[in-house]
Amino acid sequence: MPSPTFAHVQGMRHAAPVLELSASSLSREEFWDKFVAKSLPCVIKGAVSHWPAMRNWRDREYIKKRSGHRQVHYYPHENFASPRQERQKEIISLSEALDRLHDENVAVGFVGTNNAVELLADTGDLPFLGKVQPAFFYPFIRHFMYRNAGSTWHYHAFDETLMCQIVGTKQVGMLSLDNPHHFAIRNIFFQENYYDDPGSFAAFENAELNWFTATVQEGDALYIPPLWWHGVITVSDGFGITAPVPWRSPLPVIADGICKMAAGNADIVGKRAATNVGGLVAVARSLGLEKELALALQRGY
Repeated sequence: MPSPTFAHVQGMRHAAPVLELSASSLSREEFWDKFVAKSLPCVIKGAVSHWPAMRNWRDREYIKKRSGHRQVHYYPHENFASPRQERQKEIISLSEALDRLHDENVAVGFVGTNNAVELLADTGDLPFLGKVQPAFFYPFIRHFMYRNAGSTWHYHAFDETLMCQIVGTKQVGMLSLDNPHHFAIRNIFFQENYYDDPGSFAAFENAELNWFTATVQEGDALYIPPLWWHGVITVSDGFGITAPVPWRSPLPVIADGICKMAAGNADIVGKRAATNVGGLVAVARSLGLEKELALALQRGY
């Protein structure tokens, strides 16, 4: 589905492909040492192809039977990162939301929830990931169910993420916050005016920025490090499901993020919805960065 998320960001026209790896040959040591420790994104082909969800979640009635009674937030638009997100929100049952998302007369819509706990039994292991500590900001495994809906540009202040694609195909654009035009780009992305104004990024058309793109097909997972801008569009039409799996970053990555935020080079976004700020404070204290984190939290929102 055409979306301003890519069309109005000129850098996506010459974005380089994210490295692709095979889950069957990816060891835990390679994943952690070469990618997580260095905060480098990658696509892991076949990462979740063995999950029962790959079969079961295609069946609307299956999901309804298990979690249809759960109340969810339904949005008749893409997943916006700005305050416009809340303007048309409805609270309805997951059953009703699924019917809307399967309705060919519905152009776009999505649900993001961690309430469908009954579906967790359909997930499986990730051998290249191994045992991890819980994330600070996000619950373990959420469910994004959508119809032709991507996500506008945003980043995760803390926590690592595997964007696991269960139904449908998505394309993801990526840009590290560590770039010479960060402050100007931050203002454009935070204000989200690029979504309506195709000229918002005109000044950066010839800028030396390292944009990346990844195609995430069914059964694949995209590793998204913290402090990487990413915007998402749908490639396949109709209904889809994505299951993000977050976990806590290694201590050096956490320390680097806290220092960047304390210096004002990044912002803590989403702190109001964070599930474990107390855990983050405890880790910052152990790193000797409690004051820096307090300053970053004061600046964040």
